Amino acid sequence: MADQLASLADLAALLHVEVADLHAPAATLLIECATAVVQETAGQRIVRATSTVTLEPGPGRWLWLPQLPVVSVASVSLDGTALVVGEGYSVRGHRLWRSAGWQSVGSWETAGSVAPSEVVVEYTHGYEAGAQELQRARQAVVALAGAVYANPSGVTRAQIDDYAVAFEAMSARMEAAPYLRDGLRRYYGRSAGLITLGG
Repeated sequence: MADQLASLADLAALLHVEVADLHAPAATLLIECATAVVQETAGQRIVRATSTVTLEPGPGRWLWLPQLPVVSVASVSLDGTALVVGEGYSVRGHRLWRSAGWQSVGSWETAGSVAPSEVVVEYTHGYEAGAQELQRARQAVVALAGAVYANPSGVTRAQIDDYAVAFEAMSARMEAAPYLRDGLRRYYGRSAGLITLGG
């Protein structure tokens, strides 16, 4: 099932109809498309999920995880070797820290230059369903889905059930609403997670 940042009940409330009066397959599709547009606009997946990512770190001690907020880290391996939290690395907010850096000894070439290491991380990220932090995204999804559901000719009547067509229509609406687009990027984008208070 695709991510959904709003429910059929949310869409029905916006349209002032009962959930039973919605064409459920089309409404669900539009919510999924709108969720994809909102998450793409934010630059990351917002809903709570577990991902496995492969990263090629530089020579420093810090390693940023790509999806925010980081909830927990299940496992980390460096060039195929499992690391133990507290011994091999530590989790600091949205980053991983390793005193020896993220280049393994085996990554040094005979000439003395460093070949890229590979770090594989399994971690949980995003906001839990019902979290207050999701309300902006929920509002945007309902607005996008509602506009298309209420005016299917804006998508193309013959293709209302076509994911690609609905997605493109919503993307165009998002581009036409810079205040909404910029607000989502500001609230959910990486820069929101990079603010550090104090020294």
